[in-house]
Amino acid sequence: MKGISKKFGGVQALDNVGFEVLAGEIHALLGGNGAGKSTILKVLNGVHAPSAGYIEVAGVPLTTHSPEASRAAGIAMNYQEMSLIPTLTVAQNVYLTREAKSGGLIDDSEAERDAAKLFAMLEVDVDPSAIVGDLGAGQKQLTEIVKAISQNARILVLDEPSTALAVSDVDRLFTFLRKLKKQGVAIIYVSHRMDEIARIADRATILRDGKHVITADIGDLPIDTMIEHIVGKRSLGLADVVRSEAIRGDIGLELRDVSGRNKPNNISLSIHKGEVVGLAGLLGSGRTSLAKLIAGIDPVASGEILVNDRAVNFRRPGDAIAAGVVLVPEARATQGIIASHSVTDNVILAGLDNLTSAGFVNAAKARAVTDAQIERLSIKTASRDHAVSTLSGGNQQKVVIGKWLAVDPDVLVLDEPTAGIDIGSKSEIIKLVRDLAASGKAILMISSELSELLTACDRIVVMADGRTYADFPRAALDDPAEENTDIAHRLQAAEQRLQISIQEALAAGQKDSHAQY
Repeated sequence: MKGISKKFGGVQALDNVGFEVLAGEIHALLGGNGAGKSTILKVLNGVHAPSAGYIEVAGVPLTTHSPEASRAAGIAMNYQEMSLIPTLTVAQNVYLTREAKSGGLIDDSEAERDAAKLFAMLEVDVDPSAIVGDLGAGQKQLTEIVKAISQNARILVLDEPSTALAVSDVDRLFTFLRKLKKQGVAIIYVSHRMDEIARIADRATILRDGKHVITADIGDLPIDTMIEHIVGKRSLGLADVVRSEAIRGDIGLELRDVSGRNKPNNISLSIHKGEVVGLAGLLGSGRTSLAKLIAGIDPVASGEILVNDRAVNFRRPGDAIAAGVVLVPEARATQGIIASHSVTDNVILAGLDNLTSAGFVNAAKARAVTDAQIERLSIKTASRDHAVSTLSGGNQQKVVIGKWLAVDPDVLVLDEPTAGIDIGSKSEIIKLVRDLAASGKAILMISSELSELLTACDRIVVMADGRTYADFPRAALDDPAEENTDIAHRLQAAEQRLQISIQEALAAGQKDSHAQY
């Protein structure tokens, strides 16, 4: 890839990015959120055409930009979300849309024979006749990769392939990738797990803010150096948010050895009124699963949740809302708003019972509730009657928050509250979080943007593999020697320390998992 740039409207997502991947090489692609990793992968896969630059495969330029053209050139993508159909067999999935036929009918037996040969050649222990839904996560991931290889892939792109895997499955995955490497397959390995990168990669490329930072041999990139390049000295845009010290009240939310059916495991955590506690961790760490348990979306398998010092048993989200616990979900577009409906319709949605009489909504009360949230949150809209789809991403998120503030909760769980919004709106949301805490709310905030956690939170808890491994007062991540440096510099330094803590938690989690086998 040479000189790849990509613009979306006025936003420069990629700026002159270039790197090469050799045949028989495992090449790591690293970068924080917003670094451009997803965009560069979509350009490589033909989903996006570059605004400038070009791609060559084995010295031949790609002149057509489409997923079909990329596949024809030998590029195979393996995304975080698996594409396997659980009700079909392994062989049927591997050869889906490329089925062998006999007498005009699909010949599943031939597909199973071909798949068995392919799995044997790659030394993968998966039964081609097995139903995919019956497989474990590791076998599903290997099947997904074999499916890509069966299409004569010369370049295999793996996007966070180990997220859902147990440690033993990761070991099997790495053994498999090394076999593909020996066969000359070029592998691009995207991951936030730097300990894995150090184990499996030959070289690494790091992106930041849509630009190429460095490509180097993995031996020249110890983990602390990787983190330094990922964080860099970018303008954080949050340094102007003033963090006043929390005035903590009584405990608003307490978890005692809480576990879900899968994740999380044995979580004990308390959040005081007036306090913002952040959850830091990578994809698959169990943060969203914990949020769903707290909000009554998923059942608690064991342990106890207390709200305002009272034990609760949430069987559905309505129970949590009635107890004063609300969740601002990560997927704003699909779970937070009804985009085609008005601002009013969205803001009053959670509190309809209080605004309804004899099956009719009291329009005057609905307008009053909506106007109060528009003013409180500074929602920029021409009218309360305008569809939420006409608002910016930041204002849509304010509508979601306003919907829940309208029911006056005691506990707010915010899952990626600034995802997909511009830096100015992010600062507004962070300021709002601080203001809500100052008004006495107990807040649990999940964010993949560590700079936001460092700006918004009074404490930060690190999660990995469904468990908590560290609980820092915010000040513990600052270095007293940097007290006289500017705020942005201190924030960057603290982010590096938090990144290191996350990687240490991952290593501890893997050690714990090994101990179970």
